[in-house]
Amino acid sequence: MNLGSRKSRLRLAVAATVAAIAGVAVTAGTAIAASVPAPINLTSSACPADISYGQISGCVTELQQLLNKNGAHIGVDGDFGPATLAAVKNYQSGHGLSVDGIVGPATKASLEGGGTPPPPTHGRSTNYDFARLVLSDGGWAQSSNNITTMVQWMASEEPPSNWFDRNNPLNNGLGSGGGAGLGAYPNLVVAAHFVAANLNGGPADYGHITADLRASASPAVTEKAIWSSPWAASHYGWGSGFYRGHVPTVAAPARDW
Repeated sequence: MNLGSRKSRLRLAVAATVAAIAGVAVTAGTAIAASVPAPINLTSSACPADISYGQISGCVTELQQLLNKNGAHIGVDGDFGPATLAAVKNYQSGHGLSVDGIVGPATKASLEGGGTPPPPTHGRSTNYDFARLVLSDGGWAQSSNNITTMVQWMASEEPPSNWFDRNNPLNNGLGSGGGAGLGAYPNLVVAAHFVAANLNGGPADYGHITADLRASASPAVTEKAIWSSPWAASHYGWGSGFYRGHVPTVAAPARDW
């Protein structure tokens, strides 16, 4: 074999080796990408009630993608690390949420729903208006039965005279900051949004309540679903502490809207 042939064969061997190494690199890159957990909707039952620092899952992948859609610039790897924690706190701060870095029901609902609702329009002032907002945001009919149920529920939590102080249900009113008793929402419109969001996707079983609201069931029927739910059973003494009868119409201070 002459020198030229040997050089040619050597060049071919080197090229093959480089190609093989490149192929390994591409394969390795694909394997790394494939190792990122597939995204899971935050309000799915597959996700824990609270997504927090240190967790690695498809729920975190979804969280990171949603944070990036809302202005964050973090890697999407399904790992809830320092950068994700900082992005969560920044999002919470800008959306009237408790800034704790924990992605609970309120933060989930806000992220999945694309942020807080628009500011209030003319004509929103009373507890009955608030009830209609909750029903509208939850996708339930603003029927007489549903409105009565909602204002009675609110009156079971706070006297009608100052319903706007916390304006429950679900300890999720203006002065509650998302159900944990900390902080406050910026206005009643945002509070109503998260009352509905928690009913639709909260950690407890509210399915019987929302089913009755969808059916515009009588207040007596929906009331039972409310006070027998895991969240409220003891709170309402199995119905003995639930407000019944006509609820007066009371306006909230304009600043709260």
